[in-house]
Amino acid sequence: MRLKNLNLYVARLLSALCLFLILAAANVWLDPLNNTLLVLGYRLFIIATPFLLLVFRQYLTIAAFIATQLGLLAWLQQWMLVGTLLFATGIAISGYMLKYYAAFSTEGAAGNKIALNVGSIASGVLIMASQNQNIMIGFCFLVMIIATACFVLHTKQQPLLSLHRKQNQQALIFSKKSMAWALIGFVIGVKLIALVSILPQLLMQKNQGNLPNWFGGILILNSVLVVVLQLPVMRIMKQQSKMMSLMPLLLGMATLLFASQLEINHFWGACCWTVILSVVECCVSYLDTLSQHDGMLLIKEAAVGIGSASTVLLVRNCDPLLAASIIGVIAISCILICFFLFVEKPHVGIEGQVG
Repeated sequence: MRLKNLNLYVARLLSALCLFLILAAANVWLDPLNNTLLVLGYRLFIIATPFLLLVFRQYLTIAAFIATQLGLLAWLQQWMLVGTLLFATGIAISGYMLKYYAAFSTEGAAGNKIALNVGSIASGVLIMASQNQNIMIGFCFLVMIIATACFVLHTKQQPLLSLHRKQNQQALIFSKKSMAWALIGFVIGVKLIALVSILPQLLMQKNQGNLPNWFGGILILNSVLVVVLQLPVMRIMKQQSKMMSLMPLLLGMATLLFASQLEINHFWGACCWTVILSVVECCVSYLDTLSQHDGMLLIKEAAVGIGSASTVLLVRNCDPLLAASIIGVIAISCILICFFLFVEKPHVGIEGQVG
């Protein structure tokens, strides 16, 4: 990572720390409606970026940071819905913009991903230290102020590169390709939220409504595995066809059907499940590259939010084990449909570095 981008990476690390900390804690102190809105919004609300860019221009990232801070303050005042909408919008847009500025080079994209996972590791440590709602929100507020300051320092050291509209997303929204990528995005959303929604609900059911202290260690394990395995797994994935690149995701969703057999509500079962999903997460990074190549990245990212929110909605309103099985069946069905939609034009893996 280049030192001149250090402030940008620190801002990403701190915002990721805040996001993962809130996502995990929200299972305890947010009601099902606000929890679902949070999970839906922190990915789906990036679609507001082009419109807000017209208003805030180069100050959009700072405005998004401020919205995140206002959301945290609203939560402290018990204005839960207002807080959820502000926080989700701010964290979605700021995260997208930080990724955008970092991703002009392969080195920058790698730095962004490392910062994201280090933030996740730090959130796991903090969850083990305290689960008090007011302490967590107050801490996140201070963290976001520091993140804003780091981004401002970055803009003073290095002028922001201009934002260009990509012209490669011209495919029809209702084409077979776009439908396939929307379904893949939905399934990726299920995978991304599994460790901070399905697993916590199962653990709280077993522990009288509280998360065990070792849950933070599970988040740390996930992030460490992703950091260590990402590059080796990516080298393997780049040799695979589009159809074969869906197989790890299919395997990950199959584990949802066997959640009770894996005993993921116990420590060692949770560890085994985390290892599987961490490897799947490394494989999913290649699907991001394929979707960008097909001009479907925005469609896929929007569908990720829908998949995550649907998962939270089911898990918070049904028995967690039953919900996990239902979600598993839906996700596997989506992947099988994608096989059919992609079958006409098998796609050979993209050679070269992944941004």
